[in-house]
Amino acid sequence: MDLNEMADECLAVATEKGWADKPVPVPEMVALIHSEASEALESYRSGHPLSWTSPAGKPEGLASEFADILIRIGHYAKILSIDLNEEVRRKLDYNRTRPYRHGGKVC
Repeated sequence: MDLNEMADECLAVATEKGWADKPVPVPEMVALIHSEASEALESYRSGHPLSWTSPAGKPEGLASEFADILIRIGHYAKILSIDLNEEVRRKLDYNRTRPYRHGGKVC
């Protein structure tokens, strides 16, 4: 599956489950993506395994939260008509031109 196919499926599931019934403002999209990243951090900080399944059958852990981030991004990218294949390729190609540890930041 490529990124745009993933985005198609993310929007289809969101629509099926009632999460695409009303417009979502871009600031709210960003906040919801950020909330998934925060959940990933909390899972890691809690010492949970990277990937596990709750007794109820729900995928849990850092890996699941990373998947949630991608699912949200796919859903919103599709709504905004963003070609994720093109944008990721464009950004990776640009990043290859950057110097080692560009920006002078500490990792």
